[in-house]
This record gives sequence, structure tokens and C-alpha cells, in this order.
Amino acid sequence: MANIDNPSGFMPYSSPHGGSGQPTVTEHLLLAANAVIGVGDLVSVQAGGVDKLTGNGAALGIAAEAKAASSSDSTIKVWSDPQQLFVGQTDDGTGTATAASAIGLNIDPVDGSASNGRSIQELDEDTAADTATLVFKIIALSDEYQGGVKNAHGEFNRLVVKINNHQLQGHTGTAGA
Repeated sequence: MANIDNPSGFMPYSSPHGGSGQPTVTEHLLLAANAVIGVGDLVSVQAGGVDKLTGNGAALGIAAEAKAASSSDSTIKVWSDPQQLFVGQTDDGTGTATAASAIGLNIDPVDGSASNGRSIQELDEDTAADTATLVFKIIALSDEYQGGVKNAHGEFNRLVVKINNHQLQGHTGTAGA
């Protein structure tokens, strides 16, 4: 059977640093005029506060809570550990990231408007390349099941990724292999 099309942003895959327990959540100042942010949305520090990252560029992490546009809250919880792994779905079945040969390449996200507080961002499989500045690095095919169907390479495959171009690192990412 084919993979299920269920875009749900990026969710932690494991605890960072190979430890047991929960992924690390940190609080960061929220940009006063922030966009709608869903749980699982990619975020970055922009003009002194955290806001949704809608394209490519350096990322702070993944939103661990939802925020309304121009939220009156002053902080947002973020999975921001540079070693954290995440799982995200590819957007269709026509690009490079549908095959096992994409492991080790870098990839950018596809934006989408959060729905009911949840992200619908995906991985843009057409962008998979060795370019160092792409947001994510593809680590592996996720070993999960959805609706009784085991994830497999192909359309809407779910990949384990790590933020490659991370704002808390001292560089703009590493080239893919």
C-alpha cells in the first residue's frame, strides 16, 4: 500500500544526544507581530523574537506549542536543541527525496498554514541536494506506521531529519553527501 498523505509538520523523533526521556523544550521570546504558529512549525529568531520560518534560511527549531497571530503571549516553547531529530513528510512523489539515495542530502521545507493549532509544513522533495544552506539534513527513512501502513520510500514518505542550518550552531550547515 502507498504512504498516507498526512502533513503534520515536524515532530521530535527521539531524545537528543541518544538519551532517554523527553526532547528538550526551551522558552524563547516571541516576536510581537508573529504569524500564526502551529505545533510542529519551523521557527527562527527574526528581528529580536521568534516567528514562523516560511521559507529557507537558518532555523532556531520547531514550535512545541501553538500561537495565534500577534499573540499577546511573550514567549514560545521550542524544541531548539541542535542535535534533536525530527520526522516530517515529503510533499509528493516526484522528487529526489522519494528514494533511499536521498539519505545524507539536505532539503528545504514547504510552508502551509497551521490548522487547529497543528502545522502542515512538509519537506520539499524537489529541493533535496548537497547544498549546505538547506534547512534540514535527511538522516533516514522513518520506521513508523500510519493507519496500519509501514512507511516506505516513495510518495509522501516520512523522513527523519535534523536541522542543518541551525541558528544555535556556528555555521550555515554542512554539505549533503
